[in-house]
Amino acid sequence: MPKSTDVPHELRPLNKLFSEKDYKWDYADSFCDWVDFLVESFMPVRQGAYEQLKKKHGDLDWFMRMTRELVMVQYQQINTDRSWYDALGTFYEVLASQGKRQILGQFFTPACVVDFMSAIQGADESITGKGQLVNDPCSGSGRMLISFHAKAPGNFLFGTDLDPICTKMTAVNMCLHGCVGQAVCMNSLDPNEWRFGYHINRRLSMTGMPTIEPMTGKEECHSWRLWQKEKAEWEEKKQVQPDLPPPTPKMVKAAQLGQMSLF
Repeated sequence: MPKSTDVPHELRPLNKLFSEKDYKWDYADSFCDWVDFLVESFMPVRQGAYEQLKKKHGDLDWFMRMTRELVMVQYQQINTDRSWYDALGTFYEVLASQGKRQILGQFFTPACVVDFMSAIQGADESITGKGQLVNDPCSGSGRMLISFHAKAPGNFLFGTDLDPICTKMTAVNMCLHGCVGQAVCMNSLDPNEWRFGYHINRRLSMTGMPTIEPMTGKEECHSWRLWQKEKAEWEEKKQVQPDLPPPTPKMVKAAQLGQMSLF
């Protein structure tokens, strides 16, 4: 379990609570279970995670106390309309640094670099409320998207990641920060390799309630629909241009050029 000196000061109460499970459960499994609890907590219609976790852990008391502390940390750290804080991703990194479990094996872009990258991508008042698509093809914990939202709210944020736990952290972070968009577990280089996804806060403007809603299929995924449209247009053009090469996903084109765009 991480020592207090290895944990950011603001997350030490959270770490103390987390350590209660250290002697009974593997910390990677405990963290993943907690993230599942968080995702379920924002769902208007429960999907059964609460029952599974209660059966595994005996009760949900630890999860509720962890969640209460997370909300308090977020509240303390986000003190202006243009600030953001990634408590989930930061604590994930603390845990990842303590072991070799592949399930927690990523480290994310530092906050100062994230803000710089958001700024050079044009996140400012000029596009606030414009409803533009903001895409992060490897979202991690979602901090690129919440940084962009903090500087230019009112746009549609779309985050994808191959790692299921990262997709879920992205969904929770977007939900907590009032973002509207989608968080999807898929291969950005191959839109057909879709696993699962969530709609984030899609009724926020009407209800004022933050929500995470599971997609019922890949047909609801914004990126997948765009890819199907592109392929359909190619099929139509191919009828008059038989030698027309097949379309290539935009992220593949960017990678081939050595210019993988984050937004």
